[in-house]
Amino acid sequence: MARKKKSLISNWQENWSGLLIGAVIVIILALLVVNFFNRKNQQIGDGQQTDLTQQEQEKVTKSEQYKVAAGDSLSKLAEKYYGNMDYWPVLARANKIANPNVIYVGVDLQVPSKEEADQIKNQMSATTYNVKEGDTLFKIAEEMYGDGSKWTTIAKDNNLGRLPNGNPLVFAGSTIKIPR
Repeated sequence: MARKKKSLISNWQENWSGLLIGAVIVIILALLVVNFFNRKNQQIGDGQQTDLTQQEQEKVTKSEQYKVAAGDSLSKLAEKYYGNMDYWPVLARANKIANPNVIYVGVDLQVPSKEEADQIKNQMSATTYNVKEGDTLFKIAEEMYGDGSKWTTIAKDNNLGRLPNGNPLVFAGSTIKIPR
């Protein structure tokens, strides 16, 4: 009887360990199959996206609209349209986006042409500005920073004089520093 009991316990343990090993093997195989199909779908999707990127890069000679999709970021869109992620500040400025880390799905973004984007990028990195007739610090800050309220930064850095009404004094033809 003791032998029969040991044999039942032994069979039960063998069956249980066999079942456990079989389940682990099935799970591993399932993960490998899923991984295989996911990679295959990504490769197909990447190939199609590369073709679209080349077509869209050729197409962006004029400004156009883009509807934000899930997973988009300004750097991804800059890479897609200009071939360089470093153009994301241009997209932020062109669309008056205060926080470039947050863009919402379904929103239409203005995508400037490559030439316009280059101009905006150069303007954004300029460290001086030649004052034209009719310019105010607010207009200059709006043009250089995309935010007119930053005129005080320009005024402080240039140690500008003040008019009797308190407005800063700037002269057409003068060159002022643009702090970055």
